[in-house]
Amino acid sequence: MPRTEDSVLTTALHSEVETRFLTYALSTIVSRSLPDVRDGLKPVHRRILFAMWEMGLGPTTKFRKSAAVVGEVLGKFHPHGDQAAYDAMVRMAQDFSLRYPLVEGSGNFGSLDGDPAAAMRYTEARLSQLAEELLVEIEKDTVGFRPNYDNSLKEPVVLPARFPQLLVNGTSGIAVGMSCSFPPHNIGEVIDGLAAMIDDANIEVKDLLKFIKGPDFPTSGQILNSKKELREIYQTGSGGIRVRGEYTLEDMPRGRQAIVFTSIPYLVNKAKLLEKLIGLMEDKKLPQVSAVRDESTDVVRVVLELKAETNAELVTAYLFKHSDLESTFPINFTALKPNMEPERLSLKEMMRYFLDFRLELVTRRLNYDLRILTARLHILTAFEALYDDLDTAIKIIRKAKSREDAAEKIKKHFRFDDEQVKAVLEMQLYKLAGLEIDRILKEIAEKTKQKKDIEAILASQKKVWGLIKTELLEIKEKYGDKRKSVMKAAEDVEFSQEDFIIHEDVTVIMTKMGWIRRVKTVGENLRFKEGDELLSLLPANTRDNI
Repeated sequence: MPRTEDSVLTTALHSEVETRFLTYALSTIVSRSLPDVRDGLKPVHRRILFAMWEMGLGPTTKFRKSAAVVGEVLGKFHPHGDQAAYDAMVRMAQDFSLRYPLVEGSGNFGSLDGDPAAAMRYTEARLSQLAEELLVEIEKDTVGFRPNYDNSLKEPVVLPARFPQLLVNGTSGIAVGMSCSFPPHNIGEVIDGLAAMIDDANIEVKDLLKFIKGPDFPTSGQILNSKKELREIYQTGSGGIRVRGEYTLEDMPRGRQAIVFTSIPYLVNKAKLLEKLIGLMEDKKLPQVSAVRDESTDVVRVVLELKAETNAELVTAYLFKHSDLESTFPINFTALKPNMEPERLSLKEMMRYFLDFRLELVTRRLNYDLRILTARLHILTAFEALYDDLDTAIKIIRKAKSREDAAEKIKKHFRFDDEQVKAVLEMQLYKLAGLEIDRILKEIAEKTKQKKDIEAILASQKKVWGLIKTELLEIKEKYGDKRKSVMKAAEDVEFSQEDFIIHEDVTVIMTKMGWIRRVKTVGENLRFKEGDELLSLLPANTRDNI
């Protein structure tokens, strides 16, 4: 137990370390490394997007310097390192990192070769069109706000996402004692799965996989997992996705061929991959390859020229085994639930949390719209009543001694409340014209209909779910595209080590002291250690066993 001596608090060291480490671990898990299952964002990404929204950086506005965005984020919401915040923003702009980028960048934002982005003072950014779908409903009281780090401003607890960002773009992170790794998916497939879940709340993971075929990486590639393996991964939220680069064979002069890789696995550094391939060739571990070069432009094109009479399938099999042309993307569906507890989730659980979140958002949005409509109709009915007895209203205003006197008399005569009286007194004179009352009556009719429609939707949860489904399908219609990654079960080609040994005649030399070595030719310059001499010569081939 802590005890106090001379105003100094004394406590056991192990107890203090444990308490502080748990506090740090919890902060890392909740405030840094794990995404929220609802909007699929970590705090830094959420703050960057919200700050850009507050700055008015929509997809149709002018670009702003990235340094201005980072300064806004750090000064108002995220008091951490500027480079870390910039790196997070850069990744959201890279079309080879995110399946559907959330930031539109202008300038050098890095490359598939691992080149870093230009300094933030050189690059510019704004929100992408899809990113707007994460924020567009924020003005309608759809989500809660909390104080920022210095209690001077408010920031959203979660963004009102109109699409499942966590599944669509994925994310990864390392916390204390836990980590997460979500692959990106095709937005059309995910929304089809959500629509199926709205129709059947008891749908199983195996049925969801009829819509969601598997991950869909921005760098394309071939996914090798079987349907059984994928079902197990999405059921448990854990496993690994085997991804392989796609290639074609092209004919070259003198009967030779070239292997041309048109995609590489997700998150593989192309420059380092080229170094590895060239190293294999120079070390004579790929004797069938005569040249390796990178002909990539905005599309990947890595060329390996083969020698004559080479089996291309054996070469690719060797490459897949000994280089990053085949890699495994780890799956770990650990995310923060709405109550901020971290948990490893299945595909169905993630989708269920998102749909429940959409139900809450849409309900709050409809109630907000209903309040706005009710308030507007309240004012419009006052205008209508005023027009029906316009002469009296004009007399009251002309005879009034002051604004307050006019307000009090109009309020008493027409039985208006304070808001209606204020609107009447602030109304411009031209609105008293005959044509203007027609517009007012037309607006009353339109808004009355809108109010009834919203009330009808809110009265039926089935209709609310119908609206959610319709809005999701609109997102699919607007942003849906074809898959980039190909689903194809693995077809591994068997090869032996002998296939990659250069075929040539050599001589094996053995000395009396037991030294053995191989030489291409035996000449007069054959040397031995002092006191040693030749015992025997053996003509052989590099593919012989001795």
